[in-house]
Amino acid sequence: MRLLSEHDIPWLHDICRRRYAPGFSHETAEGWFVNIVLKSPMIFHAARTDDAFIITLLSCVPWYPADFEANVIFLCAEEGKTWEVIKLLRSSVQWARDRNCCMWKISGDTVYDMAPLAKRVGAMELAPRYLLRL
Repeated sequence: MRLLSEHDIPWLHDICRRRYAPGFSHETAEGWFVNIVLKSPMIFHAARTDDAFIITLLSCVPWYPADFEANVIFLCAEEGKTWEVIKLLRSSVQWARDRNCCMWKISGDTVYDMAPLAKRVGAMELAPRYLLRL
């Protein structure tokens, strides 16, 4: 496992092209990755294995400015390589602990059931969650 860098962009394009819906915008994702994620290593944890990657974001709400949360916002693995995600999730949890976060969450918007993966690292289900698609 290692941190993501600009050298990983061709690989990121390839895996996202194959694993995400046709409406996924590679151009805007790349711009965000290069201009925001890579330039903010204290706010983003971006790591990969040979066949999977994760991006975790630190955030806080204004009414609790000292209570940082870590939120997994991007998680992807090659077909049949989901087990590699566990290493990445564990590194994300440790990264959050190292930054004294009060909470760690997975909030990626995906059609895949993240519960088994989240439970493997000790997370509990957060309910209720509500969504209104517009």
